[in-house]
Amino acid sequence: MTNLRKGSNRPLSSIHNQQGVTYLLALFAIVLIGISLMVTGQQWSVIVKRDREAELLFRGTRIKEAIERYAADYEVQKATRPQRYPLTLEYLTKKPRRYLPVVYLDPITQEKFKLIKIGNEIRGVRSMSQDVPLDQVNFKGAESYHAIKFQASGSTNCGPNPQNPTLPTNCQNSTSDNEGDSEDSEEVTPEET
Repeated sequence: MTNLRKGSNRPLSSIHNQQGVTYLLALFAIVLIGISLMVTGQQWSVIVKRDREAELLFRGTRIKEAIERYAADYEVQKATRPQRYPLTLEYLTKKPRRYLPVVYLDPITQEKFKLIKIGNEIRGVRSMSQDVPLDQVNFKGAESYHAIKFQASGSTNCGPNPQNPTLPTNCQNSTSDNEGDSEDSEEVTPEET
């Protein structure tokens, strides 16, 4: 006679076999959960990186536009302000006219932006990150986030054209493209959308 479990018609050996199958199924389930978490984690990191890139584009563009507005107001405020461009980003947040609500941090590194300066005056910002951007639409041709510049365009000193007042004459750009930037890296400015 075979060994029977009390109150059961099944032999003990089949119970041991079922426990082994249950153990294998539990291990298989744990492996599947681990693989799905790994895939989800990779997808999540891409989502976070794209979100940070969008925030970089937003913050960099806001800073660039704030510097341009600050420089444009120079003509009105010449008597009270000795420089055309800000010396620090904090100048853009001061009253009476705030050009930025706060001084933004680089969303990629969570640190301060690297300043693009000509002399002591700030002309723009760039990220310090050497990572390669995923977004090749807005950051076309960028080898790294560091190569992306959010730089204010130089103001022009143009007089009216006597023959056609809508066309400028004697225009001279007040900034050159490579002034104040000693690094030999390719410049990339975000595409306008």
